Order: sequence, then C-alpha cells, then structure tokens
Amino acid sequence: MKQIGDSTFIGKNRGGSRLKKKIMLFAASLFTICAITACQVSGAKGNGEQSSYNNAEDKQKGDDHNDNANSDNSAIDNSWQSSYKNIINYSKEYLIDPYGLRDESVSDRWIYLKTHDFNDDGIPELIFGDNVSINIFSYQDNKIEKIIDLYEPEGWYSINRIYYRRNSLILVSDGSSGSGYVCLTYKDGKYVTGFYDDYNPTVAAIDEQDTTFEAFSKIFNISDLAEKSKVPLIMMVGSHDDISIRLKEGEPSIPLNKIDLSKLSLK
Repeated sequence: MKQIGDSTFIGKNRGGSRLKKKIMLFAASLFTICAITACQVSGAKGNGEQSSYNNAEDKQKGDDHNDNANSDNSAIDNSWQSSYKNIINYSKEYLIDPYGLRDESVSDRWIYLKTHDFNDDGIPELIFGDNVSINIFSYQDNKIEKIIDLYEPEGWYSINRIYYRRNSLILVSDGSSGSGYVCLTYKDGKYVTGFYDDYNPTVAAIDEQDTTFEAFSKIFNISDLAEKSKVPLIMMVGSHDDISIRLKEGEPSIPLNKIDLSKLSLK
C-alpha cells in the first residue's frame, strides 16, 4: 500500500526521555483501489418491475421517469455499500499495523465501523479500524479511494477510544500522565489532520506542521469529550466472506451482507 509522507516533531514519550516521534498520518492525497471498483451506475438495474398502464401516455412517462430515478439512486446506494463491504471483508489487506500490535490470528475482534459524509457530497465515507489503526475511505466516480490512515504516534501506540464531534474524528491514546490526540476533519474543501500531546503541551501539529495548542484548538475542540460523542466498538466475527457483525453485547450477530451501512452513520 502506498505510503504518502510522514513527518517528525519533537515530543516526550511516556517514559520521560525526549525523542523525535513520527506522527504517522498518511497524507490526504488520494489513490484508487481498482480491485474493488464497483459496477458502473449507468448499467445497473432497479429491483422492481416497471408498472404498465393502459390509460394516458403522460402517466406512463411519469412512471417511467420515477422508475429510472429510483433505479439510479438504488444503484449508487448499492455500489458504495457493496464496495465498502469488500473493504471490510478483506480488512487485513487495508488496515496498517505500524508497530506490530495486531494479532492477525484472531478472527473475532472489536472494531470501529461507522459511516459519515465529511465533505457533504451526498455519499458517506467509511470509517473502519480497530485499536491499532483507522482507515477512512470514500466512494467517488464508481471507485473506492483511501483518504487516510490514522494511528497514534510512536510512544502512544494504541487507540484507547474515539470520539466524533462537529465533523471531526478524534482518536485518543491514554498514558499515566496525559493523552495523545490524533484528529481529522474536513474544512475549506480539504481534509485536515491534527495532533496534540497534553503530556507535553508545547507539542501540537496541524497537517503535520508544528503549531500551538491555541491554533490546534481553533480547528479541533478536545475539551470535555462527553460519553455521548464516543464512537462505540462493535464485534466482528469471522473473516473474509463469512463476516458477521454484533452491534451490541448480547445481541445476535448479523451477516455483513445484511447490514445497511447507512444506519451506522455518525450523529
């Protein structure tokens, strides 16, 4: 998988020694994943049969118009959903593991799985990952594009929890004396990343460039992160084409192909 630029900044690890930490945020330039390209929308068909009428011709034309519109909308919807589900089916190929923390032998694991339309183009992005890394994918022009890989800098490693607030995704890693925050939002026509280390308040970055906490806070509000804005973990059972999702503890698992991803939208 293409690695696009990483940067370094001066920080302090939780052991106390000063060192350069890599923020390890893959830049938001996009690339196409051709292997999972969805079918062309123009060639897709609707699910229902076209109704026929024996009366006025204009009624027939109106019905034809509505059928075509519904068919196109259904094709777009099915295309992004089926394409995102292919990503989830083959997650091991797409989720990076920069520090070797993921146990690839485990088939049942806790994951984050949400959709959200960051750029307000009408088709939601896929948010998918675990406590090691988070992928953000978009669906454009009948193709899947990876927007970015998000994970904690060296010294923070695992993601302990994730929040969503005001079009921003906030990844948090906790230490004994503070937390590291990796953030993503969409602002002024582009994706913007941020990092803040409250163990060492002088360390903050926007788009991998050193900045102040004040400048960081103008884009990302990490104060008073409430439980209601926390993104829940769900259980993924199985692997490849035999994946089921358990949305809540104690509930039965649902086959991935039966899940409506639009109902997993962040709010």
